[in-house]
Amino acid sequence: MRRSSLIFFLLYGAIDLCAQGIWDIKDPGDALQEKCGDCLAALKAKPKEVQFGLFADEKNDIWFVVTNEAFFDVLFKRASDGIAVDVIPRSMYTCADAEPPKQTNFYKGTLLKPTYLAELKRSKQVGPNGIAVKVGRLPTHLAKEFYELNLVILKDRHVCYYNSFYDLQTYRWDLLNMGLYMDTLTYGDQFDTTRNARVSSIVKRKAMHFNIPFERNKSEYSPKDLQPLYDSLRLTDFTIKRIRIEAYSSVEGPEQRNIDLQQKRAQSIVNALQSFQSPSIETTVQASENWVEFLNDVSLTSNAALADLPKSEVKKRLLDKRVADQLEPVLALHRKAIITLELQRKDGLAGLKEDQLIRQFEKALGDKNIARARELQNTVMERIMDEELPATFLDKMEVPVQRDYAALINSRTAFRYFQDPRDAFTTYTALLELQRLLPEDAHINYNLCAVKFRVWLQGGAITIDPAQFMREIESLRSKGIAEPLVKRMTINHHIIMAELHMAKGEYAKKDESIKYISRNYKSIPMAEHDYLSLAQYFASFANYEQSLAVVEPQLTVVNADEDLLFYYLNLTIFDHEQTKNANYKRIMLNAVNKNKKRYCDLFEPFGKGGITFQLLDDPYLFKTYCETCQ
Repeated sequence: MRRSSLIFFLLYGAIDLCAQGIWDIKDPGDALQEKCGDCLAALKAKPKEVQFGLFADEKNDIWFVVTNEAFFDVLFKRASDGIAVDVIPRSMYTCADAEPPKQTNFYKGTLLKPTYLAELKRSKQVGPNGIAVKVGRLPTHLAKEFYELNLVILKDRHVCYYNSFYDLQTYRWDLLNMGLYMDTLTYGDQFDTTRNARVSSIVKRKAMHFNIPFERNKSEYSPKDLQPLYDSLRLTDFTIKRIRIEAYSSVEGPEQRNIDLQQKRAQSIVNALQSFQSPSIETTVQASENWVEFLNDVSLTSNAALADLPKSEVKKRLLDKRVADQLEPVLALHRKAIITLELQRKDGLAGLKEDQLIRQFEKALGDKNIARARELQNTVMERIMDEELPATFLDKMEVPVQRDYAALINSRTAFRYFQDPRDAFTTYTALLELQRLLPEDAHINYNLCAVKFRVWLQGGAITIDPAQFMREIESLRSKGIAEPLVKRMTINHHIIMAELHMAKGEYAKKDESIKYISRNYKSIPMAEHDYLSLAQYFASFANYEQSLAVVEPQLTVVNADEDLLFYYLNLTIFDHEQTKNANYKRIMLNAVNKNKKRYCDLFEPFGKGGITFQLLDDPYLFKTYCETCQ
């Protein structure tokens, strides 16, 4: 996987000019098409794969970069064609003002002296990813504070294009998680090839999801309250390993009081469940007000006008007992906890010590009791995951490389790979040995293909023939692998092929692979991180509409995934038309409720962890930011 910073174009086209005589820059006025037609046509015809932007180096020299030299030559042809840079300081945007700053000229901050074609050519530097040309020097007083650089393109000294940028992180190499077969299909915890830390959760344990409503005046839950729930889960064979609670309050009353109450309620649920077992439960609790469902539901009542009011005004109206009583049937539905339990099967061999485990495993192998050997091996792997045994303990439980024991070897090979996916080639060669023992075994062949993807990405060890690899993937059907799993692999194959075509400039072939992905991903089961990975992938090729089509359907519920919510904002928040939409405002409010700091960080400077602080030109975002973040 490769992480790249994608420069996205925020403003497109010329803007109205209200000032004349800045440097030697001219206003095209009513002659925009005559003066700027070829520039605008070139920008409109620009392949989406061609990107450009501005940056300042450590010497404060400002550079214009473009990923395609030919496009530069199309854009700048005459001696009077050039670039000016508008430096925008963060200090222009302060919540002490009632509204965002007004843009009265074709520049907002400090407009630097333009640089024209001859000077651009003299400074041009050619690199493997395009070219860079020097277009100015950052003033010393501005270099000492946060700033952003906006681009002004000049044709015959006329302003034809003004552009600010925002930063969107994209992950082009993320594949859909394919898992590996151990006893059953097992997944690592969103592992990838750049985060090389030990996988924290290797086996996808049994998970259960349910809701618990909160009564209006009740803040504590006892074991007696939850006994029927516990019994219904039939936890006699399982212990609760982890619990995640998203606790929601109704919106009336002080916000901090509501959140504190939900935290207390959620913790009382954890305490009650903990009373049923001795192993401690790892706990995550998140509490917030349930504005998303309130705004959806109140619009269907006689108090629908509340949906259009600011949060502070809604709370003020709900102080009226008559209004609160009218809405109580709606508010009651919003007080709840959405709970996810991760369950671990109880260790039936809990009494066995390390030396006993080894002796019984050796005996099971000698008796060819594969079921017993599998039970013992699984116990050891569970204890390794829980750090009760060292990872090297499996080395003491040797398994002969024979057909009878292939399933055991396959499971431990997958387990070791999940522990450290960096050396995919070692796992791949071990699986090839197993395949020679059992050439038609479905699980071994599936694992071999899954790991081969990582070998392909890591490169170096072997050369992958894409056509032959695709035939291996498709042959899994005849070996009994379910169609959705095969389809997931074919999508991953196209993900990599699109990147290879992109690197060669084969844009048509790249588009064909992306079309295949877009047509087929809906036919396979997808987890939240799969949706995020796929959305980021489409965006990395500037296919933003496809990226939105992946994300938007996942955001309709109050417990929508936080990462998906914020990625959606990254893709859309620059669009002033979106921020006027009521549904969009609810999605944004949901993001604020889930992680206020993360929302506020969106408005940090470009290149400093934010999208761009120039988002605050939008009056709604300016108001929301100042209410939420200041």
